[in-house]
Amino acid sequence: MGAGATAASLLMQLSGVPGIDSIDLIAPGTAGLGTAFGATDPSVLCNTSVDVTSLTAHGTSDLLRYLAARGHPVGRDDFVPRYLVGQYARERLTRALQQLRSRGVRTRHVRSRVTGVAPGNDGRSYDVSLAGGHVLNGTDIALCLGADAPALPPALQPHTGSPQLLDSPYPTNRLTRLPDDARVLVLGSKLSAIDAGLVLCRSPRRRVTLTSPSAVLPAVRTRLRRMPTMHISSDDWRSLHPDDPEFDGKLARRLVRAVRRASPGGTVPRPRTAGTAEELLRRETQQARTGAVAWQDVMAELIDALNAHTCDWTQRQRDAFFTRHRPLIARYISAIPLPNAELLLSAMERRQLTVAPAQPRSLTPGPQGQGWHAHWPDGRDEHFDHLVCATGYRAPRLAVADGTLLLDAPGGTPPAIGTDLRIRLRSDGHAERIWALGACAGSRYPIVNYLRASAQHAENVAAQIRDTPQQLPLALDGRTSP
Repeated sequence: MGAGATAASLLMQLSGVPGIDSIDLIAPGTAGLGTAFGATDPSVLCNTSVDVTSLTAHGTSDLLRYLAARGHPVGRDDFVPRYLVGQYARERLTRALQQLRSRGVRTRHVRSRVTGVAPGNDGRSYDVSLAGGHVLNGTDIALCLGADAPALPPALQPHTGSPQLLDSPYPTNRLTRLPDDARVLVLGSKLSAIDAGLVLCRSPRRRVTLTSPSAVLPAVRTRLRRMPTMHISSDDWRSLHPDDPEFDGKLARRLVRAVRRASPGGTVPRPRTAGTAEELLRRETQQARTGAVAWQDVMAELIDALNAHTCDWTQRQRDAFFTRHRPLIARYISAIPLPNAELLLSAMERRQLTVAPAQPRSLTPGPQGQGWHAHWPDGRDEHFDHLVCATGYRAPRLAVADGTLLLDAPGGTPPAIGTDLRIRLRSDGHAERIWALGACAGSRYPIVNYLRASAQHAENVAAQIRDTPQQLPLALDGRTSP
């Protein structure tokens, strides 16, 4: 289910798997185009380097091969515009479908949305219910649903549709259509908020304010790529137990040692997090300019390790760990490229962009749709012409009711997702031939907004389909993918 980057990766893996009769791609939008890589603005960069922004999980980056073949002068460490990754995903998806058809596999793109999946009467296949009332059948179901529904704060939900409220920075052409002299408040200070700020600040007369509970921007890096050696061994990870009261301290010591090993000369500058968002950005931008960012070379390893080792924990253990460490994960795993940091700093220095030190106590719409009033904790009231929500995207809602897997429907209980990505429709039932990939697997694999994770999931699922073929149709279904 789905026709975005995760589905493209799975189709690439399946293109050489024997025994597949037909494949249905079920998604209402354009095949290969999702929210994350659907941005057409060339200034909107990936925050991951070419090395890990690939539809294949191993070997040389497939994106690097793709771009090099088309004359783009890029290397493993470069951050490229997201539209290039979107083109890459669409072309790889199209090529995979052509390869499948050349082997006699029937393929089609069904432009619809899935509402549910239930076991079929034959005991070997599944009935896939579509929004229009039609039902398709498949023996293997891959949920490649992306997190593409904006997570609008509850207080703003009654104002959905207001022309002065954008529920997301994407597509970015909505931002460029705002008046050149607009005063804009962006809710958020992480990746999508930074995209919004950079696009808005291209008009020199706009004034932009970012606000979030943390009032802190992500850290700054010059690359995110796989390293030739592991800095924390698998034995080290397995020795850590999430219920150990000293777990955080033990993990911190291992990470510090890893960063020292990755640092030239084994020295690591002590991180300084005091100061305003602008002061911290200026300091970290300067460190990145001089190459003093040793922590960045353990990040790809850390992401893989967290996904590989926390997937065996209970949901309670995972939730507790990531709640405790969310600020650090948000800053360092989701760091921003140096080019974006330079642009942000320039906008701050000319006083076009600011990061508020606190969130507004409340936001109220002006009379007759005339913008918004922000009521700040220090007692100030400030008027903004437009409000942009960069508060993230909601992961797909999966629930089970009466033996049926429901998608984005009220009620039901969350399904159990195994480490093999297979879903159980009953807690004491068998693993179905229904797989959750990418954003759908977030309850089991915590870091999924990362193309390499989707590629790893696709490789895992394709291997299972290859090893136990059904000789019947396969359904890939959903909306868009990360």
